[in-house]
Amino acid sequence: MPKFKVTGGEDGESGVEVASKRYEPGSTVEMTTKDAAWLVDIGILAPVGGRTVAEPKAEPAKDEDE
Repeated sequence: MPKFKVTGGEDGESGVEVASKRYEPGSTVEMTTKDAAWLVDIGILAPVGGRTVAEPKAEPAKDEDE
């Protein structure tokens, strides 16, 4: 399950409650991307690792001398 960091939103003080447990800013919470999407959109959560969906890996740069 993806991990998200509680950022606290605009005021830096907003937390979230997941499965009857409270998570304050600075905490890490595991939840589905679907459940977290709206919280990410309003800035209360940020994906750990900086990704919200699977992104294709970039191909390594080729050296022009080869």
